[in-house]
Amino acid sequence: MGESKGVGKMNHHIQIEFTNYCQLSCVECPHRLMKREKKHMDDDVFHKILKDYIIPLKPTTIICHKDGEPFLHPKLFQFIEEIDKKIHTKFDIYTNGLLLRPWMNDVFSKLRSSVWILISFHFFDYTGKMVEYGKTMFNIEETIKNAPPNVEFVFVTHLTDFANRKVLEMWQDRMKLLIKKFPKLRDVHLNTAINPWAGLIEQKNCISFPSCPYLDGEHLFIGVAGDVIACCMDLEEEITFGNVMLEDCDHILMKRKNFYEALKKGFWKRPLCERCLTG
Repeated sequence: MGESKGVGKMNHHIQIEFTNYCQLSCVECPHRLMKREKKHMDDDVFHKILKDYIIPLKPTTIICHKDGEPFLHPKLFQFIEEIDKKIHTKFDIYTNGLLLRPWMNDVFSKLRSSVWILISFHFFDYTGKMVEYGKTMFNIEETIKNAPPNVEFVFVTHLTDFANRKVLEMWQDRMKLLIKKFPKLRDVHLNTAINPWAGLIEQKNCISFPSCPYLDGEHLFIGVAGDVIACCMDLEEEITFGNVMLEDCDHILMKRKNFYEALKKGFWKRPLCERCLTG
């Protein structure tokens, strides 16, 4: 199978929901509101994605996250290793950092692909209770200190209604000092723009989307059960193009292509899009 006729051009990013379990209930995240069944991706679903999507499409990036903490999947490293044997890519692992451990470097060091670990520090849950990162920082720093050449890190936190901007700026300055100590830490971000997640999150720093951020078609989203969806903000998978286990890849990708082409022409009257787009 060459370039799929339903793609139009290569998908630069395939974003895979390896699990939709998460151990946190963050104020800026809609995961706590999710009604979908919580589960880890099955072996059969993963291998179907690998065979029909990852190998033929050869994405430049595999994003190991949608709704959930990827390190909770007991086979995440096995899946990453299987992908790495088939294609040379880049893995973006979005994590809250609580499960990061130095031994993971042993797995990453055997990969030919590069790995970016993007640690999002969520300091408050939705009730305002603080999330404790004190003990976790030792594991994070040890992992960064001993990271192999193909692994790099980025820190980020968000300015929520529970957070104090000056306190977060002090945290950012303190974390940036680690860059001199650990060159594997690329950057430390303070995100002052909160994603409203199509109306699910209300924060004073919520932004709006005048147009769909995924119109270029370069992100292919696949949910934990194998549904190919239109957008990472689709918490309940309202807009699906088909399931990888039930429909042909080309058929799914053609429906996906037609959807984005309609969006470009202004035909976005889907309930999810109407809740999201303001233009």
